[in-house]
Formats: sequence, structure tokens, C-alpha cells
Amino acid sequence: MNETCSLSDNQDLFVVAIDFGTSYTGYAYSQRDDFEKDPLRIMGMRIGSTNNHVLAKEPTSVLLTPSDKFYAFGKSAEDIYAEKYSSGETGWRLFKYFKMNLYNTENKKTNREMMIEDCKGVPMPAMEVFRMLLRHLKETFARQLEESMNGISDDFIRWVITVPAIWDDSAKQFMREAAEKPGMKKSKIILALEPECAAMYCGTKSLQLRPTLQRGVQQFIGPGSRYMYVLLDIGGGTIDITAHEVNKDFLYDELFAANGGPWGGDNVNSAFYEYLCKIFTKEKFLQFCQNSPDGLNDLEIDFERKKRIFGGKKDVDNKYIVIKLPYSLFKDFPLETPRDLAVIENDKLKIPVNHMQAFFETTLNKISTHIREKMRNKELENINKVIMVGGFSIANIVKDHLKSIFPGDTKFLCPDNSEIATLLGAVIYGQTQIHKLSPQKRECSKQTIITPMINSRRSRYSYGIDSHICFNPKKHPINKKFKDGMEEFCKDVFWVLLKAGSILHPTLKGRMSTFTIDKTAKTLDVDIYRTESPNPKIIDEPECYKLGTLVVDMSEDVGTKNREIQTGLQYNDTELSVFAINNDRMIKATFDALSTV
Repeated sequence: MNETCSLSDNQDLFVVAIDFGTSYTGYAYSQRDDFEKDPLRIMGMRIGSTNNHVLAKEPTSVLLTPSDKFYAFGKSAEDIYAEKYSSGETGWRLFKYFKMNLYNTENKKTNREMMIEDCKGVPMPAMEVFRMLLRHLKETFARQLEESMNGISDDFIRWVITVPAIWDDSAKQFMREAAEKPGMKKSKIILALEPECAAMYCGTKSLQLRPTLQRGVQQFIGPGSRYMYVLLDIGGGTIDITAHEVNKDFLYDELFAANGGPWGGDNVNSAFYEYLCKIFTKEKFLQFCQNSPDGLNDLEIDFERKKRIFGGKKDVDNKYIVIKLPYSLFKDFPLETPRDLAVIENDKLKIPVNHMQAFFETTLNKISTHIREKMRNKELENINKVIMVGGFSIANIVKDHLKSIFPGDTKFLCPDNSEIATLLGAVIYGQTQIHKLSPQKRECSKQTIITPMINSRRSRYSYGIDSHICFNPKKHPINKKFKDGMEEFCKDVFWVLLKAGSILHPTLKGRMSTFTIDKTAKTLDVDIYRTESPNPKIIDEPECYKLGTLVVDMSEDVGTKNREIQTGLQYNDTELSVFAINNDRMIKATFDALSTV
């Protein structure tokens, strides 16, 4: 958890953003001086073995040697793995789509010991895989930077790592620790929320359009407007949704806590695979996936291409969507397959359009239900603008479906570079964090374009501690009643420190006084709970669980009984932080959301 991270220094020369996606990952960067002149002067990472530095991302695939050493990342990792496997070297390990393991549902909490599986189902500590990929990206950037200038130390680099808005605090802490392990300095790491980054890119981009286009775009995201912004992560595991009001100074105020769910494009891929299992049987298809990694790669690429363009008039008029099948799969095509399920012609699988539509149906319905629920919020009554970014939003069927959810007068914006809007916005977000901390320098800087900034957020959760209060039979469950002497109390009361939906700003701190009974105690341990309910009553209510333990250092006052300590929580930008006060002075406090206890 981020207890000491400070952005007070302003010596950073570079901002490097890593967009760590479910399906695709990449980095981009900019120099501080360039940002002041042109905020969109952003450079990309080197792809493959060429000298091309492009604004793009690579598949989130990590290849390890048989001895579990990092070997390759991206498309090359997939290709090398397929080559090794076909030549009989089966000890190599490929990890794909592993980011979604950090998404917590049904009170599942991320922890340091969690395991993830490679493509063959063999487990490995998740922290190791995340660490190795982040180290590779860090070292790749260092080599790229050395080609143009020497002697730039880590002290002059600010790292921005994107995280979905729907991640909880334990997943955020996991990502931060994974970044610190390969040498990214704790005070130089910023975690940025994906939909906010995309919003900042769109806002910045609008200011660099020619006047005739600028006026139209700024009706969406210019000062004084209100808009609903929808992000569908590329190929992704998630969709993040947020809404902002933009004031005259181009500051963004969040209207409700950013949220969403695991309804990204990978669910469509899963539906396609289930369809293939129905045709070939599950056993044969899984054998194909394991024994023909090169064929599986080709199948995924072709389907991804068809998925993104599906839904236009041409597809509606056609009866089939055609997918090329690898030989190792189409040779086993069952001849008795009904034609209304699939048709085979040579190595081409012809999928009836109604089945292709069905691949999207469940995912789009979940997105629709969630958006409609959020649009009931009174804060959103007058919003009629929607921005869509991310690879999954490119699909025609997705665009058309989303447009059907909103009222007929809703305006939609799909910006250029929507697939990398989050990546580009993360660079801008990091630069604004640097520049906003030095108002005097910002005033006299050469920056000619005012960039948007996040002014306030809303808390997604209520945070609190376990307490007890006087028992009230009208309010409290009878099974929580206990006696202390002659008085009756209610135990397990959720004492709220930060309330779900509250506006988060640097001065908002939730605090409570507590006492140490044991005068020999060197620490004070306080359990922290969280829930999405704005008005929790008891700590064991449904959807409420222990997030972690706040540990206060009491070593200086050992021997004193009933020591009063003020403990509390606050949000520093996107991360939860803790504090403790003893006799009007701050004392050391730590918080661990990754403990398995």
C-alpha cells in the first residue's frame, strides 16, 4: 500500500507509461520539455528486433525457458513457443491473458502467494510473471533511451502503470509491488486508472484539432460540458465506465465512482471456443490448443480480425462469416455437422451469422444491464454524450449495440487511436502530475496548450474498522449483543472512515481514536474492512470483507497504558494510504492488503 509515495520532487525528465492490458501491453514516453510545447509528442516502444519505435502494443504473452527464466515477450514469445513445441522442446512455458487473475470477485482477494497457470496448466507464482514482464519493459526502455542520450538515471524517470478502475486495493498494491521488484523506485511510480487516462487523451487531442473540428469535439469534452465516457479494453478482460463534469479550467470532476465488470472482448473469444468444442468435441479442441500452438495463434489472429469488423451491412447481408482453420483442426471436421451449425469448404470454416452474433450476445447484454443501471443515477440525467475507446469498441456490432442503449439524441465520439488512447493518456496523466506540483514553474513554463487534469474522484467503497457501540434493539441484530458489566453493546459494528460515493480530495481523511490496553505492546493492529455499500452496519454483511491490517508503530511509548492513537485513511490520487497520530505528531503506520491472513 502506498504510505510514503510523494510527488513533491520535480526533477523528472521523462514520463514512461506502461499500459498493462489483458490481451495487449506496451509502453510510451515523453520528455518534460517536449510536453510543455506539444503534449501529444509521445514516443512508442521498440517492436521486435527492428529499430522502429511505434505507438502500439504487443500481445501480453510471456515466454519462459524450461528453467523458468524470462526469454521473450509479445508476438515473438508466441512464435518462439510454437516453434519450440513443434520441434519437441515441450519444457518451455507460455503465459497469456494472466492479468485478469487480479480481478477480484465474490470476495476473492489478491495476495502475494497467488498462482497463475501457463498454457499447459502448470502453475507459477503470479508475482514472478508480472515482475519479469515489467522488468523486461523497463530494460527495453533503458536500451531505447541510451541510443539517443546517455547518463539518464532512474531518478529522472516517472513511471505510470495503468490499472482498471474496477480493481480493488489489493490488486493495485500487487501491481505496485510487482513494479518495485525490478527496480522502479517507489516514489516514482504512479498508478493511473484506465478510463481517466483515455479521457485525458481525448481532452488533450481536442485542443490540437483545427478550429472547425475543435468546436465539435469540445462539445463533448471541452470546458463546461458533461459527458459519459465508456472504455472497453482492447481484446480485454474488462470494461471500465466513468462519468465526468468538465469545468471552465479543464478540470475533470467524477460524477460517480468509476466501475465496470469483466465483460471485455475475451468473452467473445471464449464463446467462439465453446462453439468449436461443440463442433469438434471439447476433448479434440483442447488437444488442438495444447499440441498446435502455432495453429492456435493463427486461429486467434483471424478470429480477432473478423470480430473487430463484424456487424456491418455486408455481414448482415451475408449468410456466413468465414474463418480459416489450421490443418490440424479442419482435418478432423465431423462430416455429420448440421449445416445450420457450421459448413466446411477446404480449410475454411463458414460460421452462420446468427452464431457469430451469439458470440457477442451475453457480453453485450451484461454491458447493457450495467450501463442502464448506472444511468438511473440522478447525476447523469442530462448527460447525452458518450466516448468509446479500446479495441473491442471498434467492432461494428459493439458500436451499434451501445448506441441502442442510450436515448436517440445521444452523440457518440470514437476518437482516432482509440486502441491506444489509454496508453497515450497515461503519459499525459503522468506529465500533469509533475507539472501540477510546481505552480510557479507551470506559470512561467513554455507550455502553450492547457491540458485536462483530474480534479476529484468518488470513492468506490466504504472503508471502516470493527467497533462496538451501545446496543439498540431496533437497529442491531440480537446475535451481536454482548454485555460488559451492566451495559449492553453491539459488536462487529462497521465504523465508517470513508463512505462509498464520497468525493475524494487531499483534505478528506477518515479517522478514529483508539487505545492500546497492553502497555508493553510495540504495535497497534487495526483491521480495515471494505464494502460497496454506502451505509454498512455490520462487518460480516454480504459483500463486506477484511481488506487488510493497519499496523501502527508504538515502540517509542512502550510502558504507557491506554495510549490514545488516531488512525485513519485517505486517498492519495488513485491509491489508499494510511496514517496515525500520537500526541499531535505523525507516527509510522503501514497497511498490507496482500496478506493471506
